[in-house]
Amino acid sequence: MIWTDAPCLDTCWNNGNRVHQALRDPKVEFIVAQHPWMENECLFADIVLPTNTKFEQEDINVDQFSGQFSTLLYEGQSIKPIGESKSCYEAVAEVAKKLGLYEKYTRGMNIEQFIRHGFDRSRCQNMLTYEKFREKGYFVVPTADNWEADPPGFINFYKDPEANPLDTPTGRLEFYSVGLHEHFWDDEERPCVPHWIPHGESHQESLLHERSEKYPFLLVTNHPRWRVHANHDDISWLREIPTCKVRGPDGYLYEPVWIHPSDASRLGIADGDIVKLMNDRGAVMGGAYVTERIMPGVLYQDHGARVDVIEPGQLDRGGANNLICPAKTTSRNCPGEVTNGFLVDIAKVDLDEMRRLYPEAFKKEYDPACGLVTRAWVKGGK
Repeated sequence: MIWTDAPCLDTCWNNGNRVHQALRDPKVEFIVAQHPWMENECLFADIVLPTNTKFEQEDINVDQFSGQFSTLLYEGQSIKPIGESKSCYEAVAEVAKKLGLYEKYTRGMNIEQFIRHGFDRSRCQNMLTYEKFREKGYFVVPTADNWEADPPGFINFYKDPEANPLDTPTGRLEFYSVGLHEHFWDDEERPCVPHWIPHGESHQESLLHERSEKYPFLLVTNHPRWRVHANHDDISWLREIPTCKVRGPDGYLYEPVWIHPSDASRLGIADGDIVKLMNDRGAVMGGAYVTERIMPGVLYQDHGARVDVIEPGQLDRGGANNLICPAKTTSRNCPGEVTNGFLVDIAKVDLDEMRRLYPEAFKKEYDPACGLVTRAWVKGGK
């Protein structure tokens, strides 16, 4: 079985169509998902545990989005949990009860005690009391006294590199990686001296590769401006923004595909037309956004749109382009994901023909204001 508390493999990672194939494998007998929203792999789950949002929980945290990590925060509960929803922690705790592991999992502490436990290990406990922290709701770690007198970084290495070596294998600044030479000397896609490599054994996603004869466009898939992965893809007032969604003649709001006017004109694509992006891993649909703000030969569609499969492994209506991005990592020795900048072709879609070919998919319940309607996917249950 699979138990997931982060059902975003198909729109956050590599080649989501292979994820779908794996989830459909008969060897996977049962899938449990816990999530506040019916996103992504929740549609494959046999049971969905309705967890709640941060607004319904008490917690302790740091200001991670600033990148400074210099503020300790008490996260108060804004509203009571809606319905029977629980936090991810509480959902797991309820399952632990059934397994006789509740005391071991919770360590005998309630939420308030866990928050205090976090505070006592924050290194802020020597600067203020817990009671003061709770009263104020946050604590900003003060700047160190006489910080101006601190020596600049690497100054000792600069003054005497022999006596103050770096942590590199040679103790020096390395333009040639000695570690890579020792362990992965034959990795041509991640050589000892970094330089531009258009394609290699792992990847052929380049306009300089012969695959571009069949798939002549490079697709750029940035992290989206109007959502976080798939989160917020169902917010109605965001979906009204022209660069967030393109309304098709069928009323469906498609994920925009930016295309240069010269390419659009050559292919007979007009602004607002419904198009299909395709390669040997499948196809996703979108709405054409003709603009000078994209280079000729390059297309742009944000990643993270909600999955709306028309034909499993072949075609997605929602524009979830992670379904068709490369499956392989950066190189055979480097596990970086490759989800941005890969080869596709583009073609205008005849919606009338699509409705004829896929009548059930186009009859599914859909709300243009917020997108997918969950009950259109649910089989059995409530």
